[in-house]
Amino acid sequence: MKNLTNLLILSCGTRNLLMRYFKAEKNGIGRVVGADCSVYAPALYEADTHYIVPPMREANYLDTILDICRRESIDAVLPLQEDELSLIASHRKLFADEGITPIVSAPDGIELCRDKYAFYQHMKKNHFPVMTSCDSFDSFRQMLLSGEMKFPVFLKPSRGCGSIGIHKVAQMDLLEVLCRNEKEPYIIQNFADGEEFGADIYVDLLTRKLITVFIKKKLRMRAGETEKSVSYWDESLYSLIQKTIASLPLSGPIDMDIFKIDGQYYISEINPRFGGGYPHAYHCGIDFPHMIAENISGRANTPQIGNYEEGICMLKYTDLLMTKV
Repeated sequence: MKNLTNLLILSCGTRNLLMRYFKAEKNGIGRVVGADCSVYAPALYEADTHYIVPPMREANYLDTILDICRRESIDAVLPLQEDELSLIASHRKLFADEGITPIVSAPDGIELCRDKYAFYQHMKKNHFPVMTSCDSFDSFRQMLLSGEMKFPVFLKPSRGCGSIGIHKVAQMDLLEVLCRNEKEPYIIQNFADGEEFGADIYVDLLTRKLITVFIKKKLRMRAGETEKSVSYWDESLYSLIQKTIASLPLSGPIDMDIFKIDGQYYISEINPRFGGGYPHAYHCGIDFPHMIAENISGRANTPQIGNYEEGICMLKYTDLLMTKV
């Protein structure tokens, strides 16, 4: 099997650091091609070459991506945006027929993680600790009376991403108004009043085995993305992560959010893609780009659990890129 030479990163947006990590010579990746629907996506200009593509929902989107793959002799495609994960995964055969590997999980795993209430039901069914949730105002009212839920709560779009559309609500009348006016499915979730953690996880694309887990304690969030964090390890949390991942048809890079309340860990949600806080893991030696390159070259990765130093802080700050578009 030939070595990976060219990678296409879709919806690269502001993932400049991720682009640099894939371009590092040690990973054995020849060229990195970027694609985005906006000429103002800064990560485009970190790529070896880049393309402006139609919005994902346009009818000619997949044809455009496949044309780029042929033109650039692409070996693997890496989507970074939630809805795009499902699109690429559900059309995996189109890429496989061209000899291209989509770096995505199985469609049913992606869909389960995308639908927050379906994910909650999966976690409850498997007896994993998860924040109590419901999917309607009427259900909440009943659960409030039974003591299963209490104010304050989070009202979230069921298929939302980041912090978009999330409301912290402490009053019944306000919650009712918000629920009655929601245009999309939503969930109501007990407010997670505790410490927040994140895990960057890699499941081998070939063996489907858990390869590595990097855990960080989140110190500060901005717009749903980790801005400051410190590396962390807890065997009990690792065990919970391991069991949760084993229950889902996921592979490749995975981002998990966790809360710790009164000494108990709760899985909040899973995103089967690179998380915004992944740079912390990378600079602590957790090299997903190298693992991906190994898999695309036909080599399975060796598990490396807990092989990083605790107490290392990531402090993210704003940078600039000046270019003519």
